Amino acid sequence: MNPAPPLTIGTFGNGCVGQGFLHLLNTNGRETARVKHVCVKERDRPRDIGNARLTYNAIDILGDGQVRAIVELTNDPALAMDVIRKALTSGRDAITASKKVVAEHLAELIALQRATGRSVLYEASCAASIPVLHSLETHFSSERVERIEGILNGTTNYILTKAAEGSSPQEALHLAQAQGFAEKDPTSDLSGDDARYKLTILIAHAFGTVVKPGRLFRAGIQHLSAEDLAYGATRGWTVRSIASARLRNNVLTAQVLPTFVAANDAFAHVHNEYNAVRITGAHSGEHVLQGKGAGSLPTGLAVLGDVQRLVRGGGYTYAKVNADAPAFSTNGERVHVYLRLPVTHQELLGRFDAVQVVGTTEDCVQVEGIILLDELAGIIGEGREEFQVIALPHL
Repeated sequence: MNPAPPLTIGTFGNGCVGQGFLHLLNTNGRETARVKHVCVKERDRPRDIGNARLTYNAIDILGDGQVRAIVELTNDPALAMDVIRKALTSGRDAITASKKVVAEHLAELIALQRATGRSVLYEASCAASIPVLHSLETHFSSERVERIEGILNGTTNYILTKAAEGSSPQEALHLAQAQGFAEKDPTSDLSGDDARYKLTILIAHAFGTVVKPGRLFRAGIQHLSAEDLAYGATRGWTVRSIASARLRNNVLTAQVLPTFVAANDAFAHVHNEYNAVRITGAHSGEHVLQGKGAGSLPTGLAVLGDVQRLVRGGGYTYAKVNADAPAFSTNGERVHVYLRLPVTHQELLGRFDAVQVVGTTEDCVQVEGIILLDELAGIIGEGREEFQVIALPHL
């Protein structure tokens, strides 16, 4: 039997991930796929795209009958969603690395796939080189997932690692930018938005619940101080940004929170740009997946893996996305946290169910307490300076 001809694809974007993907495809994947076109916006940058044709017009890809799939690797969410829609409705499959596009448009993407019979794959959108979506779609497809937690942002994990080693949080950010693990504008990473997009996607595949990312509570590390780190260090704890979702009584709760982790927690040993995901199943127990969560080649490898799945005819089944999927709610969810807040706002402590002052400075007060998640959201609302919340360990 003669082997099938390589899948002809067109790519949008040729930045860090796009270059990594092309390098890996040309090194390891020539027999499965070939890139016919590479579409970019900027005309004045030198590009190494091998035998592909460089274009600045999307129609050169979307109008080419030989192109059977598109790979979207741009930094433009509106363009990304537009080309994915057009690809599916014209009978093509699509691959993307954009966690924002997938998270914000997941309901539409699922409906489009079911209507057209085409596939959208996006392994690279969650935890880069860790095949967590593939695992959820295969190994855990018949398992009742009770909890999923993860270090899902390589930028914040790199910063927190360096801060624990003695750098100030600001120095650690500059180091991350110098190493290529943080963008010039790191707001999405530091605020927790990036991890929230990824958690939204994981929730759909783990539990079947499709929820808008804005409904998930998130807090970041943009106001983290040396005092916060020192408070945890005296107890043998380190800080990690943890995205988590938990199922109880068929109700799903989820949040992204900086979290103190104890020394015997697997997440305490995930350093630098590495990510990790812990999945707890009702029958299979606890599983921890770990790998690089950022970088050209680790992310490009996830994109290449999706190309190879398309060649084998594999798409997501969304088996759990149905009328029986658990509802999402934050009503009544309580969290046990450390909070540093200005002394001028101590009246906010009245919102805690239980609270204990654990430290003071001239300007701030440090407390531990139990509080409703919705109340916490009100305390540390958008734009609040000098407020830093960190969840306490699961002891």
